[in-house]
Amino acid sequence: MYLAKIKKDRQITYVLRESVRQGEQMVARDIFDLGPCPGAWIDYPGGNAWYLSPDLESKISSLAGTFDSAQLEDLFWPFIRPAIRRATQTFRQRSDRKYSPMTMAQKQTIARQVHAFDKRRAHFLKFGNMDQGPMVNMPAVIFRQLHDKSRDEIEQYFMDQENLLRKKELKSYVYTALDLHRFFQGFMAKHMPHALDQEKVESFFIQELCLLNKELFGLTSRLHEYLVRYAVMFFDHTYGDSVLLDDMVKDFQFRQRSRWSKPPGASRQLKLSRAFEIFNLTAKALESMSKKDLTRVFRRLARQHHPDRGGSHDRFVELNNAYQALLERISDK
Repeated sequence: MYLAKIKKDRQITYVLRESVRQGEQMVARDIFDLGPCPGAWIDYPGGNAWYLSPDLESKISSLAGTFDSAQLEDLFWPFIRPAIRRATQTFRQRSDRKYSPMTMAQKQTIARQVHAFDKRRAHFLKFGNMDQGPMVNMPAVIFRQLHDKSRDEIEQYFMDQENLLRKKELKSYVYTALDLHRFFQGFMAKHMPHALDQEKVESFFIQELCLLNKELFGLTSRLHEYLVRYAVMFFDHTYGDSVLLDDMVKDFQFRQRSRWSKPPGASRQLKLSRAFEIFNLTAKALESMSKKDLTRVFRRLARQHHPDRGGSHDRFVELNNAYQALLERISDK
């Protein structure tokens, strides 16, 4: 049993549903329409006590294929008055529900039946990694909550989990969930997608989203409402800032100091005319730039010339010295 949040007549409403087997597939079945306010079905007898309306439990027990009162309370937990939630949270955490280990047969079934799109989403939501490694190595326990669920219940689960993502994570999440990195070569594909050709990334995104639309929902003429949110996440947001390049540059600078023992001010030995040439800037253009602007240009050039990514060692040393020389000529803004 699960709680589905759906838009109906331009209003959000909640419906209790369950996933039931229909032949070889799991499909969703409506149990009871709770309306726009599930909290209306919660009674408060006094103090911090609360319970679900007996009338509601009676209706559900007669309509649902299976009925677990503890599970039902879990579904209504977010709608309990905040003060009572805070007061009873500790007691709720003391529940004696036990974790049951998975058998090898269950693990194999999950590995085989859970869709790759769902695995990538679940993995990112749990670990936040864009580089997920070989999918075959992902532990089945991460996906146990997706087993024997209808597509509707799975999407409702992910909608709820995605609310925990920060805005700067949304585009990277979609990029990873659709496995877009496989269309590109090199280190940047898995770690710094913002450094890729975005027109190509967008083209592959549309292609993969349309394939999922057909595969998961059998639609070709319109995009299913459950996938519309991914188009919004992708096109209405930007990738989060990556500190990876900064770490690479710092590591490179440290290695150079250790290797060559350059004295302070060594960057000044580079002629300013050469520094302007490397950055393709003029003195007048530099005057209008902040340190943040110059750093942004430096990062772009560093992606191209870092030796760990196949660039020239000498070229990167020169780029770093040019950056330091120009940085000294910019006042704080």
